[in-house]
Amino acid sequence: MSGVPYTVEVLDKLRWNAHLGKHKHFEAGARGRTHHVSYGIPIILINVLLGSVLFAFLGDDKAFPQWAKWGGAVLSLIAAGLGGVQTFFNFEKQYMEHRAVGNEYLGIARECERVLALYFDGLLSLQALSHNIEHLNAKYAEVNTRAEALTVRATEYEAALAVQQRKKAEETSLLERYTQSISSDLATKVSGGG
Repeated sequence: MSGVPYTVEVLDKLRWNAHLGKHKHFEAGARGRTHHVSYGIPIILINVLLGSVLFAFLGDDKAFPQWAKWGGAVLSLIAAGLGGVQTFFNFEKQYMEHRAVGNEYLGIARECERVLALYFDGLLSLQALSHNIEHLNAKYAEVNTRAEALTVRATEYEAALAVQQRKKAEETSLLERYTQSISSDLATKVSGGG
């Protein structure tokens, strides 16, 4: 037995999942932002171009050659199509919602870390830790419910998981440090040093 209460392991798992949720929604938010910009900039440029040409030849009915009229019509249709796609999918709202959900997951992860630190420092009892988990699980469930309306692609999940695993390899979590401390204390007592 590692000496780590199961309640602590549950809280650490919640912390892990909340960080993973943060990363996947930030990835999805970046996708939405890219789409928003990719569709929005051409719309603006086409409209500026058409507006400039129209003002340049305003009042001169014979100033427009046939190709310019057709070119302007095609560009207007393209701009309208891009605007329709952007309006239908509402990329800006989507990426803002992904960012908001990601930040809520981050808040839960940070609260998990704070509660774990309080427990490891002896400032919080196991029973109080259990009550905190109930509250944090309820918050996590609320965020999950909001997140159901948002699309996260498998590639975004995989990218988020890669970030989480890289962070795990680079940083020692509170639980890992606590477990190492318990193992070290136990080894010292077994060898007769304590």
